[in-house]
Amino acid sequence: MSITLALGAAMSGLSTAQQGLDSVSRNISNVNTRGYTRKVFVQESQILAGKGVGVRAKGLERTVDESLMRDIRRAAAIAGDYTVKTNYYARIQDTFGTPADNSSISHTIANLAEQFETLGLDVSSLTQASNVVRSAEDVADQLARMTSAVQDLRLEADRSIESDVQSVNDLLERIDTLNAQIVRSQNTFQDTGDLEDQRDQALTDLAGYIDFSYFKRDSGEVIILTTSGASLLDKNPVTLTHQAVTKTDAGLTYEGGNFNGITANGIDITKDFKSGSIAAYVEMRDTTLTAMQSEIDELAAQMKDELNAAHNRGTPYPELAQSFSGSRTFIDPANQTITLGTGDVALVLYNADGTQAAQSTIKDQLTLLNGGTPTDSGSVNDVVAALNNFFSGYAGGSVSWASVDADGHVAIDIPSTETVGFAMRDEDVTHAASDISVQFDANGDGLSDQTVKGFSNFFGLNDFYVDSRSDYLYDSKIVSTGWKASTTSEMQFGVAGDTDIARISIGPQDTIQSIAAKINADPDLAAANISAAVVNEGAGVRLRILQNDGAEMVVTETTSAGVLSRLGVEASNSGTAAALGVRSDLSANPSLLASGVTQRNADTGQYTLGVGDNSIANAMAAVFDAQVAFGASGKIAAGNQTFSEYAASILSQNSSEAARAESQAATQQTLVDSLNLKQGQISGVNLDEELTQLIIYQQAYSAAARVITTNQQLFDVLNNIKT
Repeated sequence: MSITLALGAAMSGLSTAQQGLDSVSRNISNVNTRGYTRKVFVQESQILAGKGVGVRAKGLERTVDESLMRDIRRAAAIAGDYTVKTNYYARIQDTFGTPADNSSISHTIANLAEQFETLGLDVSSLTQASNVVRSAEDVADQLARMTSAVQDLRLEADRSIESDVQSVNDLLERIDTLNAQIVRSQNTFQDTGDLEDQRDQALTDLAGYIDFSYFKRDSGEVIILTTSGASLLDKNPVTLTHQAVTKTDAGLTYEGGNFNGITANGIDITKDFKSGSIAAYVEMRDTTLTAMQSEIDELAAQMKDELNAAHNRGTPYPELAQSFSGSRTFIDPANQTITLGTGDVALVLYNADGTQAAQSTIKDQLTLLNGGTPTDSGSVNDVVAALNNFFSGYAGGSVSWASVDADGHVAIDIPSTETVGFAMRDEDVTHAASDISVQFDANGDGLSDQTVKGFSNFFGLNDFYVDSRSDYLYDSKIVSTGWKASTTSEMQFGVAGDTDIARISIGPQDTIQSIAAKINADPDLAAANISAAVVNEGAGVRLRILQNDGAEMVVTETTSAGVLSRLGVEASNSGTAAALGVRSDLSANPSLLASGVTQRNADTGQYTLGVGDNSIANAMAAVFDAQVAFGASGKIAAGNQTFSEYAASILSQNSSEAARAESQAATQQTLVDSLNLKQGQISGVNLDEELTQLIIYQQAYSAAARVITTNQQLFDVLNNIKT
């Protein structure tokens, strides 16, 4: 009986050694296989009736530290996030440049300032006037290129989200398939080690795209959730969907519904992801790049406004200014009114030699229209009629040289057969040149909705920079998410031909979110295709109101509560940088560049123009040295800066963010490499160890075989004794 037991023990030893050799062979053959973990063959004594009867294989154990694997996946998600940001910041820097680059926007702006200074030294130089215009066009072109680069990156980020979402879906399908195979193998007592390796590798790959949580059930399957608890894989994988847009611009946002979200079972889970490449792409598309665009647009808008304010004070000479096309759009010129402040606006027709041909004031002409009763206000149509009254007095008959064109702009066209030009000069009560205050009632309710300095500047009759945008988009300033109206008021909305298509009541407890909701719930506004959204920017949010067809819109307040003023709701700067350009006729004919101001002789009361007057050229050069009040935009706080300083701030901020992202990416990659090295030390195959195990199992196999041979000999002896 003992010989039989010995033979059984030897046979079990032989079988166990064979399985041990098999495990070593598998480890050695997979030494370079990605994601493979070393399998340790475990054996135990075999007991029968309380006696040891050999050995048996317990199975293969994976050498895996699950806690370490979770750390690796968390680190991989963060590394994926930083990798995307580093790439994008580097590409932005390639386009924007750095503050020290000669090709940067701050340098281009500084060059424009120098060109204006040079023009001030010789305003009669047509060559220098051309240099000013070309330099101004260079600034506009560079701002447009910066905008194009930002929007292209936003579009690319959106497409990358779509691609990565598909990769996530593929990995979830892969993990689901492996789940089924593992459960099946576990139920049939088969080894699942290699399948679990493949699943672990898929989980690690998934972590590069999204951050997630997971746990393993007793059945062997893995359940995957977003960090907020939404299911991604439980029995069956959830299919994520995201359709990239085909175009974008500065005014389009995810919050405004212009970008599609990432959905799972119809639920938007875009904000569920906090790290990983998808989260980084979302942040670049919706936060980082939109902030940069807002900063670029703020720079473009402020530069346009300040240069236009200075240019509108002047008149070209010796060129005759006969054609003017205002840049401000009026949706209802018969009812939209202006009220002029203290002072007046001199209206002057001048001869080719610069002498006065005719003069009056806008208030005098409005008074004549009013039957002789003094007035300082009138509708836009009244202003046009007043101008034509002045022109008719000079022409000796009724003329309509002033008009409101089909686009709602005030236009002045003096026939080329006339030998006079037209000039306007704002004056105070002493006749000193001073911008007059123009209060604009945009909705015709008798209350001022906006105040602008300068008569010509208000209408945009002699702008230097123009843009092709309509006021289809209104933004508030950046406010905190907890902002409240604190008083009762009412918003009024108007579109072409009607300044009062709808009104929205505002209560003291209304937040920026509830105001947006009221706008979106109004049927009249919906019929006019007007919507609102709360968009994130910088450290707060903006209320954004959009006429989705791109039509001119007016948003006003019907009470004097000042809610819209405190909220800062006005026509948005969004898209200014892309649309900015030097006025077309000025670009074609730089001699139309205003260089000086119409001068008044205090003794005679006559107005003249002089060839050597460089006051406007110097004023426009001085604009670049002045501290301009920039509003909070993107990540740059409100404050006073010069144009070059603000441009440098944009570049400096990007450079700083790029360096920070690069440093964080390097640090995170070091952490990932360290964790992977530690995981490799635990789970990786060591050839020296495997060769040692090979020798051990080889010797065990030989010894077991020797025992079997010895037992065979003993059985032969017993057989011979019986015979």
